[in-house]
Amino acid sequence: MKTQSAAFRAKDGTSIYWAGWIPQAGPKAVVQVIHGYAEHIGRYGNVVNELLPAGYAVFGTDHRGHGKSEGKRGHVGSFQEFIDDEMQFRREVIDANFPGLPCFVLGHSMGSLIAMNYIEQAPEGIKGLVLSGTGSRPGTDIPKTIITLTKILSRILPSVHVKSPLPPEFISRDPDVVQAYVEDPLVYNVITPRLAYEMNRYVLIGAQNAFKIRIPVLIQLGSEDTAFSGHDELYEMLGAKDKTYKNYEGLRHEVYNELPADRAVALADLRQWLDAHC
Repeated sequence: MKTQSAAFRAKDGTSIYWAGWIPQAGPKAVVQVIHGYAEHIGRYGNVVNELLPAGYAVFGTDHRGHGKSEGKRGHVGSFQEFIDDEMQFRREVIDANFPGLPCFVLGHSMGSLIAMNYIEQAPEGIKGLVLSGTGSRPGTDIPKTIITLTKILSRILPSVHVKSPLPPEFISRDPDVVQAYVEDPLVYNVITPRLAYEMNRYVLIGAQNAFKIRIPVLIQLGSEDTAFSGHDELYEMLGAKDKTYKNYEGLRHEVYNELPADRAVALADLRQWLDAHC
């Protein structure tokens, strides 16, 4: 395995960190991983370990305000900035290094919203889309009053930090995964009203435009995942004729980081789906 890491300058000058893992023999395809809120690309070791032996290179950024990238933690001016950063990363790093290779996009949680909107806006050259921990509406655990308040605060106090309402245990039933998440210095538990509002806005925009997604799609969800709602609805709204929906009984938000036996099933499903579409 060969590893790479560097940074590029986004359109507004923000430094965006990225990392890549490449099979020693050379890749047959590239998977662009788009991580979720408050985490970073370094948490996708299970995905890397599953896909590299199968011939896939795995590349991803730390979003602005996340991980090793610049920006206020848990904040974004506009959700479109995340989308533009991922498009730029693909052009300047993935396409530049692997011209002509098939490219898949895998988005988890907030990253699934980025991925959906990315494909709706610029699907050219993308072979397939994988959505993990996704949905068509905000989660059922978030009261409508909080969503309304977030919209108001996004205008008057857009960048003030508030504590995230989600406990770390929501990600997985594996206590080792949860403990590592809590102790990870690159993971945080704050969010700004602007980012919360933009997430709520773009989950709806992504779903409303899901009919534009015509490339093959794989959705992977835990049955106990409450981060978003409207999972079945999103599947129906997708414009793709080739679409697959995997719902894993008892699993929580991060199906690739669940208990070992369960994560093995989700990871094998991911690899087999990619192989079938490569």
